[in-house]
Amino acid sequence: MNFSPEMVGGAIAIVSVLAVFGFPVGLVFVLKYFKLKERELAHDLEARQKTHQQQFALEERVRRLEEVLLSLDNDVRARLDLGQSSGPLLSRPDLLEAPASPGEQGRGSGAGSSRDKLR
Repeated sequence: MNFSPEMVGGAIAIVSVLAVFGFPVGLVFVLKYFKLKERELAHDLEARQKTHQQQFALEERVRRLEEVLLSLDNDVRARLDLGQSSGPLLSRPDLLEAPASPGEQGRGSGAGSSRDKLR
C-alpha cells in the first residue's frame, strides 16, 4: 500500500486529536474507578469491624448469662439442701424419657402404645 503524504498528514492529525482529548478522559476514568474501589474496600472493612464487634458483644453476653445460670443453679441447690449430686439426670430418670404423645395420654402407657408398634 502506498500512502500519500496527504494521507499520512491526515492520519497524524486524527491520532493527535484523539490523543489530546482522549488521554485526559481516560485518565479521569481510571482515577474515578480506583477511587470507587477504594471506597468499596473502606466500606467492607467497616462492615467487617462492626460484625466483629457485634460477635464479640454477643459472645460476652452469652458468657455472662452462663455464669449467672451456673451461680443460680448453685444457689438453688444450696437452698434446697440438694448438694452436688452425681448428676442431675441420674436422680430424675423421668427426664430422660420422651413426653407421651396426645393419643397415649388417654390410653395410658400400656403394651399397645404407638411407640412400641414402631419398634
